[in-house]
Amino acid sequence: MIEARSEPLNPMSSLMERLRNSRTTHAESWSAMGVFAIRAVSAGLIFLTQVVLARWMGAAQYGIFVSAWTCVLVLGGLCSLGFTTAMMRLAPQYDANRDYASFRGLLRGGRVVGVLSSLVIAAIGFAVLSLRGEWGTPYAVPMALALLCLPIFAVSDVQDGLGRGQGWTLEAITAAYIVRPLALVLLVLVAWMTGISADAVTGMVIALVTLFMAAVLQTHWIGQRIRTSIPQSEPAYHFSNWFKISLPLLAGSLCDLAILNADVLLLATFRPSAETGLYYAASKTAALALFIHYAVGTAYAGKIAAAHSLGDSKQVKALVSNAVRWTFIPSAAVTLGILAVGYPVLATFGEGFTEAYPLMFILAVGILAKAATGPADTILNMLGHQRASAVSIGLAAIICVTLNLILIPLWGATGAAIGTSTAIVAASVFNWIAAQRLEGLNLFVGANLRSVPDQADRVPTS
Repeated sequence: MIEARSEPLNPMSSLMERLRNSRTTHAESWSAMGVFAIRAVSAGLIFLTQVVLARWMGAAQYGIFVSAWTCVLVLGGLCSLGFTTAMMRLAPQYDANRDYASFRGLLRGGRVVGVLSSLVIAAIGFAVLSLRGEWGTPYAVPMALALLCLPIFAVSDVQDGLGRGQGWTLEAITAAYIVRPLALVLLVLVAWMTGISADAVTGMVIALVTLFMAAVLQTHWIGQRIRTSIPQSEPAYHFSNWFKISLPLLAGSLCDLAILNADVLLLATFRPSAETGLYYAASKTAALALFIHYAVGTAYAGKIAAAHSLGDSKQVKALVSNAVRWTFIPSAAVTLGILAVGYPVLATFGEGFTEAYPLMFILAVGILAKAATGPADTILNMLGHQRASAVSIGLAAIICVTLNLILIPLWGATGAAIGTSTAIVAASVFNWIAAQRLEGLNLFVGANLRSVPDQADRVPTS
């Protein structure tokens, strides 16, 4: 009798099989790693763009540019009327329940809302510039260009929310976080080589062009995923229900934007533009660690919303625990790393930027406090507690604006760092209290260091 010889074990095949199994059973963790990788590359590119812009313009013109771009971020976040975050919650719920008509209506309706509201806000902005007679100031044209960015930003922001909720991360964020900064650097180099004026106006023109390019690419990629993943249906619109969800989310998003940008805007109001530029370089360098918060929130948001929609409370608890743990551990490591190399990094921006290095340590306190409760705001929003989340972030925004108004005239950029960091700590504490009160979930990292295998990463099905 001849015995069949067993196949020799191929170590590479065995490894690939384990990786495939891991991607199936730990889908959210792998998704978080994918988003993390994109945001890590993006963080480097965005940092490069800021260095290039600062060295090209100089501190004073760079300060004007970042003031205008901050207006794009703040007003652009307002333009979606909360639909960006609402889509992260509603799209996966519609998909899980096979309500494809509502899914398609949500995307189309969200785009329309974003464009219409951005046009209204831009018109008000132009009217304010005219009534105040500011067309002769250095800020006027950059601010006008910022207003022209708003409709493009709004559409991109809405699509970003839908894509992240669906787990279409590459399609949702690659254009904005990879393509746009690369294009911006290339266009700045072209402007430099051709002798175009190195000022905030040119910078904002370049920003507008690259924003449009990224939005076109994102729209194309999201459209491809919808065509292959979502069956054709006549769109169904539920604006009344959507606005009940989105408007509290809008309030929360607006307050979050206030916390992240009030320091720069108030510095631009009370202090010289050069000081604003120095502070912006330090704050955005320290904030690079926040991309981990974004990555984990993106990876887990849709799954938490879907599990909650299906009434799987055990799944929700396990997903939340993993999200908190995988937010804090890498955030702490990255924050410490950024502080370690912060001085030479700021030196690359140009002469005098290293003066802002101590501010990074103040801001790091708030960043670590935010990481210690995981993507708390996203978790509350996905569980239907958008009002509680809005209250938490609203109280923190009041603290932020109040402290910045008091401390910036006294201590300048140092006061801005103290006020902003204090507000971020307060928001984390408020969200932690809300999650315990409403869902019995302890979001503090110390209570979530032990993993919950299998159940946490099982993908809920309808």
